[in-house]
Amino acid sequence: MKLFYYLVIFALLATFGCVPKRKMVYLQSQKGQPPLDSIAFNYDRSHYRLQVNDIIDVQITSPDEEINRYFSGQGGGQQGNQMMRMGVQGGGDIYYMTGYSVNDSGYISLPVLGDVKVEGFTIGEVKETLDERIKEYFKEYFLSVRLGGLRFAALGEFNAPGKHVILQNQATIFEAIAQCNDLNMVADRENVRIIRQYPEGSKVHTINLLDQSLMSSPLYFIQPNDVIYVEPLRAKSYGVGVTGAQTLTTIISAVSSGLALIIAVVSLTR
Repeated sequence: MKLFYYLVIFALLATFGCVPKRKMVYLQSQKGQPPLDSIAFNYDRSHYRLQVNDIIDVQITSPDEEINRYFSGQGGGQQGNQMMRMGVQGGGDIYYMTGYSVNDSGYISLPVLGDVKVEGFTIGEVKETLDERIKEYFKEYFLSVRLGGLRFAALGEFNAPGKHVILQNQATIFEAIAQCNDLNMVADRENVRIIRQYPEGSKVHTINLLDQSLMSSPLYFIQPNDVIYVEPLRAKSYGVGVTGAQTLTTIISAVSSGLALIIAVVSLTR
């Protein structure tokens, strides 16, 4: 009978310490929601407006070698292309070296054109502004303006936390998670916090990665300089185990150590 009780206790502890599958599966259909594969999501692709510390990639090229010579430094030309290739080969942040950073006053500084106000503008609006400025100096040229990657910080229960860069103009929260080699098994996927910068200051948002309605949320897409924080589930603080096998192994090991200690004590007292 005692052995039966012990087995029941072991089973309860193993169940209590495990992380159930429903806590790890992304984009689940909640009660009353249709299956995910039957929904077509229409995203509100509102254009991101630039903020201080964002980096813009500006490329100006022309058949006229004189124009290329003017813009052959940080933002374009042969030197800029060499630096970009080095950044790609080294796996670093290439746009930190080749792009133009928005300063505290909201401006970027370009060769010939000087300081240009960009804070609060979309990438399309910046291109239009630069196009008008360049026309004052040159006739034949090609202008390319894009966001210099998406920089974000990942904290907490990621397999690869830290600062990361996605070299795209747009990325979803799942692409950011994939950049960090996914979340570990004890990550609380229902309460993921995103610290996001706004012109008026920083705000904290909470999203649920297990709920498929996230795909229709504006928070589905990350923004430059986001901080993503994922707390652990309580199973981690219990210190028993994440899977049933781990929990059972831990309990058996503890019980075995306890029995060995009791036997040793009894042997010494005889």
